Amino acid sequence: MTGLERVFRRVPGEGWLVLAGAVPELGGETADLMERLLEKIDLSRPMAAMAAPDSDSTELNVLLETLEEWLGGEAGLLELDTDLGIDGWEDSGLLILIGDDPEIWIEALRGEADERLRRALLQGTLILAVGGAARAFGTQVVSSVRGEDLVPALNWIPGTMLASDSAEARSRAVRSWLQSDEQRLVMYLEPSSILALGPEHQVERWGRVAPEVTLGSGWGKG
Repeated sequence: MTGLERVFRRVPGEGWLVLAGAVPELGGETADLMERLLEKIDLSRPMAAMAAPDSDSTELNVLLETLEEWLGGEAGLLELDTDLGIDGWEDSGLLILIGDDPEIWIEALRGEADERLRRALLQGTLILAVGGAARAFGTQVVSSVRGEDLVPALNWIPGTMLASDSAEARSRAVRSWLQSDEQRLVMYLEPSSILALGPEHQVERWGRVAPEVTLGSGWGKG
């Protein structure tokens, strides 16, 4: 088990949880993404994307068109604020979640929606979470509307906080959170960073830029 595999933990399931700092450009520093997706996803299952109201529709459409061309299927596009209750999205082989504000996702993916998303991961779905949607999967996030207040997140990656930028990762609130005796870490994904967490504790870098990881003081104890 590598160092990264020792510090990153995630909820169980046969699928992959893939975190991207921004909408991947399918070339340049995130050129490997398509090859990785071809290796990991079940192409016999549908593809779907769920977009928050603050997502960039132009970037999303370019991504979906490229995915459809490469993977040979059609991706259904759902709106987070109106389509979350639609049946079937949890059966996708590839499910893309995209949006800027993690608190929108934290609020939306509670209760039954969280259960459906966990069921998707259990059944082998590859979940590609982008931007704020990716940050929602940590233990807490820094609130975008309440100064440096910390907000409980979905906690799919226990003991981990994903920061919006390197300044936030070094902020007073985040540094204080890292002082706990618990084993905690903060990660900042640059726009061209992609981190993939697999079903057998795999931790893989799919972008060419490594995420910025800061371990808390709890990792030096015990």
